[in-house]
Amino acid sequence: MRRISMLVLIAWLAVACTGTKEPPLDLLLAVGEGERVVFYPAGTEPASALGEWDVGASVQDLARPVGEARLWVLTSGELLAFPLRGAALDRAPDPLPAEERFDLGGLCSGGRLGLGERRLLVHCPQLGAWTVPLAAPALEAVDVSSDPTGTHYLLGPDDRVVRLRPSGDGFELVYPDPPGDPLEHGVDVQGAVVEIQGAWNSEGLLGIAADRGTDVVLYEWSAGASEPPVFRDPVLELTGLRGLRALPKGWLVFADSGYVLRRSGQADLRRSGDYRDVAVTPDFYAYLVGPGRLTVLDLLDPNLVAHTRTAGGQAGSVAYLPAGD
Repeated sequence: MRRISMLVLIAWLAVACTGTKEPPLDLLLAVGEGERVVFYPAGTEPASALGEWDVGASVQDLARPVGEARLWVLTSGELLAFPLRGAALDRAPDPLPAEERFDLGGLCSGGRLGLGERRLLVHCPQLGAWTVPLAAPALEAVDVSSDPTGTHYLLGPDDRVVRLRPSGDGFELVYPDPPGDPLEHGVDVQGAVVEIQGAWNSEGLLGIAADRGTDVVLYEWSAGASEPPVFRDPVLELTGLRGLRALPKGWLVFADSGYVLRRSGQADLRRSGDYRDVAVTPDFYAYLVGPGRLTVLDLLDPNLVAHTRTAGGQAGSVAYLPAGD
């Protein structure tokens, strides 16, 4: 965390003083494309794939916890952790056998991974949810027996499981603080909720995006607050909500119809396109992937020019990793 904080400070100082920033960090992008994980160089320049892994099953999501030398891959039936060795700016990691392999006990369609402080969250809508301690990996089941269909899960402070439950014309936020006696906040969004997504920023603020079918509404909530989440207008002209990412002083909401960048003190930036996942790197680049496209945003560029690159037709998930052992 200290290195990332220093990168943040250096990047912002560079922009403030000179209007420019340092070149991108030496990173690679791992993109889930069908049954493959395909590796691309990071940065804004057009670039071809460096190599790929065939994992033998449909890739649902990818995660690379900060500081870990493994890439976690959620497939349609398993959770796998592959070692990252041999990666360089012009070379994909070596295709080595998985170091960890967990059978999920059924078909995990539309599954997602979430990162906490020391744990990984696994959610398969048809099967259930689990947390995985990274120091000693094992599937630890989350009790989902009282959660309605469509509940979204994320890891909060101390890796406690936070729930966003559909509820009537809105949703219910369930925050386990203290454990065993959770805070519960019901929020009316004036319209049936189709999908809910949440993300934490570095200041302990929870962003919540709710898809009403015709648009998306955004809320914010401070961890542990006795007040319910606060609506942040205006509504977002998006449909088919896919996710939410925290940014410096703002949020990036992405969907089947495009993405919206909302930052404090600035007008919303909306662009069209079909986006399935986003990775935000420590040097403030956002990499958005969707079928056939990889879009790169330099978040410190005052003009926010979108750099379009080509990805595979089944691109649906993305994570970043260091370009070196």
